[in-house]
Amino acid sequence: MEARNISCNGVLPVRICQAGRAPGPLPRRGPPSATGGHRTSICGVGYLGQRANTTDHKTKPVNILQWNAEGISTKKVPLTERLRKEDIDVACIQEIHLNPDRRFNIRGYETLRHNRIGRQKGGVLILVKNTLLPIQNKFIVETNQQSEIQGVQISLTNQDLTIYNLYCPQDKELQLQSLNTPAESCMVLGDFNSRSTCWGYDDTDTRGDEVEDWQIDNNMILLNMPEDTPTFYSRRWMTTSTPDLAFATDDLSPKLTRTVLNPLGGSDHRPVKLSINLHFKPPESKTIPRWNYKKANWEKYMGLSDKYTKSLKEDSNIDRVNGKLNKALLKAAAENIPRGARKHYKPYWTEELQLALKDEVTSTRQLAEESPNEQNNIFLKAATARYRRKYRQARETAG
Repeated sequence: MEARNISCNGVLPVRICQAGRAPGPLPRRGPPSATGGHRTSICGVGYLGQRANTTDHKTKPVNILQWNAEGISTKKVPLTERLRKEDIDVACIQEIHLNPDRRFNIRGYETLRHNRIGRQKGGVLILVKNTLLPIQNKFIVETNQQSEIQGVQISLTNQDLTIYNLYCPQDKELQLQSLNTPAESCMVLGDFNSRSTCWGYDDTDTRGDEVEDWQIDNNMILLNMPEDTPTFYSRRWMTTSTPDLAFATDDLSPKLTRTVLNPLGGSDHRPVKLSINLHFKPPESKTIPRWNYKKANWEKYMGLSDKYTKSLKEDSNIDRVNGKLNKALLKAAAENIPRGARKHYKPYWTEELQLALKDEVTSTRQLAEESPNEQNNIFLKAATARYRRKYRQARETAG
């Protein structure tokens, strides 16, 4: 990977990483081409299924704001007030619409900018509170002038946190494959301009499929819930929707709460507050052993049930007879029906997914890497497509 430095309007140089291609109105149905859509559909692809129950701690949470400003220069005062009110530590802002030569700073924060090349529109910006300095790393993801993506790595009490800030116009490519997301302590926030039933739309478009595939491939958790307050109101179509998404790695998602805030500065996008309680620990749940009926040997079970129950002696005490009968049946079951408990049980994770699909992807990828040619690449794409399709179907069936 090649790195080069650029100046960043009054802040330290930014490293550019060369990578491969990479409460408001009720929702109303809009035309397919609009950004609107219902938000009542529910999708099985990994979203944060339960809100973290945070409690008071001596150490305050890390508060992150994500917001599509639709132009930031005239919204500096209300933005500053909102940052103070919500005690924001890091703000990820999209569509800043700033001229590259124009300075923009907010007192108490370090400003990191990535302007759109050749145009004043677009652009992304990250504000980092001075109390979190020094910044460990800051970078701009090279996307060949498609999506606008920047990132920052900050040091917290006992870990480093990587945050990506993304904006993708509707006429550009997402280039999500350009993101180098670590396996832990990572968040990806922004305006994806994509439709999916997973985050409240009536349908899923091609870009929504792309986001879902990236999410599965990188084991990211969607923090949006379909029933959450929409973040965007389309004045043209008079619809509400949520193109503003947030993803986190599995270790962070239980510690996060997501809140859609009141409108800010006249933007059609509501800001979203994400709070990380670094000291939150999920309660230890007692796992209950379950019978695996799919792997039961029913023929042997019936034979042993007959054998054990026939040996029971007559007894005038009905409770005692009932106890012996239950004991006999349980004994037959224990010998012929597998039983166990898994702490992170996934009812949709079948042997087909594990053996016939996931292992197939692993083997075909290894072959493609060891012997790179067009045929092996086709095999890998086909195996990956089968796995993703079956994975979605299994999760949707499991509910």
